[in-house]
Amino acid sequence: MKKILIAAITLCCLSVTAPAQKLEIVTVLKGNDPVELVEGREVSGQQSLSVVRGKYRYLFASEANKKSFEKSPDEYQIQLGGGCGRMGSLSGAGNPDRYYVFNRKIYIFASEQCRNGFKAAPDNHLEGPDAIPTGTVADKKRGQELINLALKGMGGAKAVDAVTTYQANIILGYQQAGKVTEYKQTQTIAFPGRFRNEYDWGGSLDATVLVPGKVTSISSKETWVREEPVRAAMERELYRNPLAILKARREPGFVAYASGSGTVGQSQVEFLKVAYKGATTTLAVESSSGRIPQVAYRDRKGAFGDLVRTFMDFKTVDGLTLPYRMEESFNGKAVTSPSVRVESVAINGKVDPKLF
Repeated sequence: MKKILIAAITLCCLSVTAPAQKLEIVTVLKGNDPVELVEGREVSGQQSLSVVRGKYRYLFASEANKKSFEKSPDEYQIQLGGGCGRMGSLSGAGNPDRYYVFNRKIYIFASEQCRNGFKAAPDNHLEGPDAIPTGTVADKKRGQELINLALKGMGGAKAVDAVTTYQANIILGYQQAGKVTEYKQTQTIAFPGRFRNEYDWGGSLDATVLVPGKVTSISSKETWVREEPVRAAMERELYRNPLAILKARREPGFVAYASGSGTVGQSQVEFLKVAYKGATTTLAVESSSGRIPQVAYRDRKGAFGDLVRTFMDFKTVDGLTLPYRMEESFNGKAVTSPSVRVESVAINGKVDPKLF
């Protein structure tokens, strides 16, 4: 699944940049008028009455419907920026003719299985910002203390604040027919707020690129400026990363509360709930060292659930202590494929501006 990320901890530099390709505009929804679809009616639109949004051309049955769409496109256009309704806005694009209307919103799907899964429990697949944590004055005070402890565990506030780019090469190992097939994931973060995530699937490349105010999908076939839900989801991915979280600690809107204690493996930890840019993440902070051995948050593997990522094989890179391996569970069940290991990490290396 393309959305399997280690963005919670590592960011890596791309070795290749896909050339920009002309965007192919496609007529969507089998030519049906989207304004009529949200009302529960399948009415064919006219070629002479159309609006293009991103890569999608919408047809309308009447001039009035066209004007309604142009006035409030978010109410009528395909949701999740064209991502599969079951797998999410950061998944591969859905088939624009395989649609389903729920609560007056149009979703599209990569397969009939995806559409059926969504239809069975739509509320389990709806995206949006996470709930912002709350707590007492004492929880807030301890939360700030835990932020300072986590900074110490990562190498110190000075080292964290000095990071301008963080780069790594990641290997994903998928178990297939008794064998492990490896693919390469590369990511780049250039602080503040620029994040590129790319996959090499052994013959095809695709990347998603976040810059302030915009997100773009790039493949060998096309370059596609995506809708707002994709930008917001990519930003949430960025701010699951402990390094990105700690660097954002002084930003307006940053929230942190202590939320109890427990263990991760043999380590005593305190839990710290942080929220920024729509992403709420629980960090486990080792009481003795400040190291972060685990993060947890609401995420999706199809339907939404509780995702836990446990980090190990910590190494020191240019003054920062960072994990090189990750294990994952979802709703309490171990996720064994893909395996994730970091091949290399570089801090404050030269980043090609063309990546963004």
